[in-house]
Amino acid sequence: MNAAFKKRRSRIVVLSLVLAFFFILVVLRLVGLVVLDGPRLNSLARSEHTERVELTAVRGPIVDRHGKPLALSAESRSVYARPRSLLESSNAAQRAHLAAALGLSSADFEAKLGRQTSFVWLARRIARGRADRAEALGLDGVGAVNDYKRFYPESNLAAAVVGMAGMDGQGLSGIELKYDRMIRGAPIALRVDRDALGHPILDSPLALRNAEPGARLELTLDANIQVLAENQLAAQIRASGARRGSAIVLDPFTGEVLALATAGVNKTEAGERLHDSVVQDAFEPGSTVKGILGAVALEEGALTPERKIFCENGAMQIGRNVIHDHGHHDWLDLGGIIKVSSNIGAAKVAMTLGADRYYEGLKAFGFGSRTGIDLPGEANGLLQAQANWTRIDLANHGFGQGIAVTPIQLVAAYAAIANGGLLMRPFVVRAAYDAAGNEILRHTPQVLRRAVAPGVAHTMNRMLREVVNDEGGTGRLARVADFTVAGKTGTAQMPNPGKGYYQNRLVASFVGFLPADDPRLVILVVLEDVGEGHEGGLVAAPVFSAIAAGALGRLEIAGNHRAYESASLLPLGEMAENEPAESVPVPVAASAALEPARAASATPDFSGLSLRAAVTLARRTRVNLEVEGSGYVAAQKPAAGARRRRGTVVKLTLESSDGATAAGETVAVPRKARRNGA
Repeated sequence: MNAAFKKRRSRIVVLSLVLAFFFILVVLRLVGLVVLDGPRLNSLARSEHTERVELTAVRGPIVDRHGKPLALSAESRSVYARPRSLLESSNAAQRAHLAAALGLSSADFEAKLGRQTSFVWLARRIARGRADRAEALGLDGVGAVNDYKRFYPESNLAAAVVGMAGMDGQGLSGIELKYDRMIRGAPIALRVDRDALGHPILDSPLALRNAEPGARLELTLDANIQVLAENQLAAQIRASGARRGSAIVLDPFTGEVLALATAGVNKTEAGERLHDSVVQDAFEPGSTVKGILGAVALEEGALTPERKIFCENGAMQIGRNVIHDHGHHDWLDLGGIIKVSSNIGAAKVAMTLGADRYYEGLKAFGFGSRTGIDLPGEANGLLQAQANWTRIDLANHGFGQGIAVTPIQLVAAYAAIANGGLLMRPFVVRAAYDAAGNEILRHTPQVLRRAVAPGVAHTMNRMLREVVNDEGGTGRLARVADFTVAGKTGTAQMPNPGKGYYQNRLVASFVGFLPADDPRLVILVVLEDVGEGHEGGLVAAPVFSAIAAGALGRLEIAGNHRAYESASLLPLGEMAENEPAESVPVPVAASAALEPARAASATPDFSGLSLRAAVTLARRTRVNLEVEGSGYVAAQKPAAGARRRRGTVVKLTLESSDGATAAGETVAVPRKARRNGA
């Protein structure tokens, strides 16, 4: 082998080694790019050539029971920027033009771009024309998407119920929060690819779809009654000097809320929408609790309506404490105690009951626990365990001091007296419909429990009428022309944290129902922080009267001139043996669909009836009911036509329209049976 060949072979080997070395370097670099820097470079590529844009769904409307809109959404545009791209491709003058087009100051605009983020909203939910002017500038890194702005066409009407939606379309309070997932719809998130010039490439099938609109909610509220309640409440707040107040109008047989009003002298629009004092705040009920006390005492057999109690002529001492009455009363029966609102009489009734029975009675009426209304943030109220009650506590609780209720708890408790003893769950959403108009939700009346027997509720109804209709009653200003009203006034001192009670800061209230012989409405009015001399019968009762008169007219409920002393309300099967049934006229049926009983001793046919219709038929035929479930009667025991004896209880099983008994409902067992462990 000659020297030239050896030299040439050596150069080839060296060149091969060099090429191999560089090949290894390239492979190592490629491995490094793919394995080590791959995720970072992939992310950088996505940020430069793709972006994620969310197409917001239109938020569903909220309407009252007659279809009047309370919350709607309008189409708008939202402009965004990718700060890095915008800053690299534009000068200060161009960005100033963009800021002006969006209605922003240059300082605010530059501050937005200075954030350490790859995406920033420049302007949310603005008019399409303004967004188009911004896009027309043609600056890189600037884009816009369709958006929807929430607005309330009736301004602050029912603001506490409807609530508020935030800038990003999320519910913040009220119905907007409680039913947020249903109203919000289904937004679509798009990944938009861009070419080398930054133009979007819309080749994704998702780009051709629209976000699914949210559901339409139909409330139980009647906008006209709501306006009436808000206006009357606001006017009395101004006239009385109260700092805030609330009013509720409720259907006692179904639990539907027809109006729920709140007002305050210092409330802002946002404050009205973000906080609902009717369900979230508690107050000491004062003398309005005496109607509940009387019902519990009668239910427990602690006294009879005829038994008289000595009211100490206006002052009674318990230990170091003295309980006072506004007047000087000697001997009063239960009706008289409630009519003149004797604190001493109520205290003695409570002490006769005892802590255990009174506590259980208050719990049966829903005190100390949530009603289950479909609004967020509901409070429990305040009802301490009876084991912690002292003798003076028991006496004070008899006239509503030392316990606290939310307005919705109190109106629900009085609804139980009005409807014959059943505690109903109040609700504000009646139905929901999807974008195609299909019903996806329907609320029906739900019985929580039986608070008292029908006969006890009937007796309390008659006693509460005297508060309004008797010249000696404290609620005379609650009268409504051509209608019989039953109700109770309340005046309570406001607690002074850590120092007892304020002497000149009061909570004035009135709660009642009408027409008393066939209740259609239960109404509560509460005025908080009024001065001395502003009792419930003077400032709250007139508001009740005005709201009641307007609501009855709106619902086209005809008045009656029947004397309240002889009017009937409830099933009469539990009347006293010595009380002749003929002396109590039976009210006319509320619905033409009701069928009369075939004979006085035969069990009526309740099948297919609503709860209201079933109770009305029970009144006509003097039948006591026990109710389970919600919706319409699916079964009854004893069967229709079966012979029945005096005092027989007919058990009704109600089912919703889809055939399922509503979840979470409690069998309406009379409390006497519960005490025996049933």
